Amino acid sequence: MDRDPQAHWLETETALHYARAAVRIGLWASEKSLITKYFHPTDRLLELGCGGGRVALGLLQAGYHEVIATDFSPIMVSLARAVLADHHPEWERCVEQQDATALTYPEAAFAGAIFAFNGLMCLPSRAHRLAALRSIHRVLKPGGVFIMTASDREKGANAAYWALEKSEVDEVPGDRWHESDTSPVFIHSSTEAETRQELSETGFTTLECPLSTEVAHDGPAVQAFAGETRFYIARKS
Repeated sequence: MDRDPQAHWLETETALHYARAAVRIGLWASEKSLITKYFHPTDRLLELGCGGGRVALGLLQAGYHEVIATDFSPIMVSLARAVLADHHPEWERCVEQQDATALTYPEAAFAGAIFAFNGLMCLPSRAHRLAALRSIHRVLKPGGVFIMTASDREKGANAAYWALEKSEVDEVPGDRWHESDTSPVFIHSSTEAETRQELSETGFTTLECPLSTEVAHDGPAVQAFAGETRFYIARKS
């Protein structure tokens, strides 16, 4: 039976997990470092795959008030709104339901975009990732900056795992289904060259792509929640 790559993100338990993370974990030190480096508090920012509102809450609390946080999952949107409203009643208006592969915003509507915690890599194929990147590129202003993360299968903490992992003949390298407390979850772990190529194909110029551990020390709570990931910072060409 075929697995549904969307199912995990439509479940209440998954949404509650990410809503708790919004409050208990907040922005990572590495995320804060890059956000403040590339974005000004007056920039209009788009977040994709907002989950329980973790990044949006951190941005709003840091004074970035032109934020639109989006997710395709209705339960994620509902809980993210609740999390933000609990901190400020006006903030729930910042959350909207959108499909990252087919955003409905006008062209050049945002100065920057964020797809945090490997969100792009939860899309079920390269074609879906490219569709999302093209959609994000369209809604960014010329010169707009996009920040995303992806688990790296060649370098960093995950390299040893992938070195031992043997792919089936018909599997795409880096594609894996992982068991969770609810339904299985799909994630793709990429190489730096692979993701740079996808960004280039969709009109982005990569500015830098450090491992999260090279940016800042994120602390044990973040490490337990997210492990090590690679940031990609790209500019709309």
